[in-house]
Amino acid sequence: MRFPSNTIEYQLYKIASFRVNYKAKFEKINYTKYNDFYYSVSEIVNSILGIKEINIGIKLENSIREFINAEQAYTVCKDNICGPPDFIKDYIPGEIKSFLKEIDPTFEKKGLLQAALYAWLYETKRASFVSAIYDIDPNDGDYAIVKRIDFYNVIATRITIKKYLHMVVA
Repeated sequence: MRFPSNTIEYQLYKIASFRVNYKAKFEKINYTKYNDFYYSVSEIVNSILGIKEINIGIKLENSIREFINAEQAYTVCKDNICGPPDFIKDYIPGEIKSFLKEIDPTFEKKGLLQAALYAWLYETKRASFVSAIYDIDPNDGDYAIVKRIDFYNVIATRITIKKYLHMVVA
């Protein structure tokens, strides 16, 4: 099912931007598929943006989460939507996206939409979004050197996803 692009609306506030030189370890992506009665946050956002899910690859989320001193979050479900945010800090869920050399606007938008959905799932009305730009470590391909980290607050202003879910679950 394709979700309309206006199902998730949010306001974005940039909090801070830091130049860093942080060595982060790559990890393999482990995508969790939920049963047919649940949508994952990622599936919904991919549908809105018209992108295909990537089930293989690498990520830096654990190293970035450690750097920002946040905790690993657990899966939360509401109205047949499930998903674990990348982190939780001060009871606020958050999403991390990392980019090689420069920001990819499509995947930045994906992270922002996911953060807004996590704000709705956690009933906080607010979530964090962390964007990290990195280069591959020339001395060790298993590591990245994070060059910049940007922090944003995402305020979910309107989530109208429920009216589309009854068509799938009914």
